[in-house]
Amino acid sequence: MPYIVSFLDCKLYQSLSFDSDMRFPESCDFIKKFWVLKEYKKQGADITISESDEKKNGSKVSTYEIQKRFKDDELIVEIIQNLELSDNFDFFAKAEFDLPTGDNELDEILGGIKESDFNESVIKASILDSILQGNYPKNPEDEPEEAPQEGEDSSEEQLSE
Repeated sequence: MPYIVSFLDCKLYQSLSFDSDMRFPESCDFIKKFWVLKEYKKQGADITISESDEKKNGSKVSTYEIQKRFKDDELIVEIIQNLELSDNFDFFAKAEFDLPTGDNELDEILGGIKESDFNESVIKASILDSILQGNYPKNPEDEPEEAPQEGEDSSEEQLSE
């Protein structure tokens, strides 16, 4: 089932897409799109990832909301347009690319994806999780056990004596 990555700040996405073309003129789209994604998340902008039965072409979705507020004795009504851009790029397809790209953080992300043989869960983690960026336990059993605190060992030894 295809996934759709939607960028909620269209202007930022378009600006970063232009920058990626300038920064990586000879690189494949996979490198450019992941660089855009990385920089987009650094700016604190929101993305969504959703499942779809069919692959959509790049599209913009526009929604409107009405915000009402009072300023002194005056009612102010604003109509706010929210734009969402869905990229038709398949972030989950296998791609051939060369490392290093010149961006260490991007190389780490792409290296992890390539090393996992384009594993869907690793790619999702790199898209959604800007803090961990793929550094998470693969199985619950892989989680490190908590080491006992220093004070606990000595108190247990004293009790057994």
